[in-house]
Amino acid sequence: PLYLDVCTAFMEAKEAPEVVNGRYGLGSKEFSPGMVEAVYKNLAGSTPKNHFTIGIKDDVTNTSLEYDHSLDTTPEGTVQCKFWGLGSDGTVGANKQAIKIIGDNTDLFAQGYFSYDSKKSGGITISHLRFGEKPIQSTYLINAADYVACHKDTYVNTYDILDGIKDGGTFVLNCHWTLEDMEKIFPASLKRTLAE
Repeated sequence: PLYLDVCTAFMEAKEAPEVVNGRYGLGSKEFSPGMVEAVYKNLAGSTPKNHFTIGIKDDVTNTSLEYDHSLDTTPEGTVQCKFWGLGSDGTVGANKQAIKIIGDNTDLFAQGYFSYDSKKSGGITISHLRFGEKPIQSTYLINAADYVACHKDTYVNTYDILDGIKDGGTFVLNCHWTLEDMEKIFPASLKRTLAE
């Protein structure tokens, strides 16, 4: 509707600059810095794609823009952590307290964002914590983590919990498995990420 209003206003004024329309946030997708960069690159092209989508792979109309998933605009020195937990296991509460303690009792800037499954108890939770010496204005989920912790061992076979972990990042798994058990249980993709 906004695109149509803008186009109509210019047509009635008998001026017709190039107006480009796009959609983001489809499927509740985050709007990340990599997506913003892709939109600007599209606009800078000689023939920008109109009626584009960003954040999803549109294999029906092929209007998707490709973007850099790993683009990280967080200020240098900012520590980014992801904590995977189970609803009602205490992970979110502990992380809320941790980020509050960091923000209130140090000179560091702190930010916490918590995503939940639609189920309250027993659903997946992911806590996204950032802290550092420079102001944090990142309004999107962490896609480049320095530290990843998983408090539900079965998630290693259900989710790509190490997606976006930085080179040299730290991974902590809360489990009762021995090293031999982990060798059998861990999926190949998780082992590959750890090895790399």
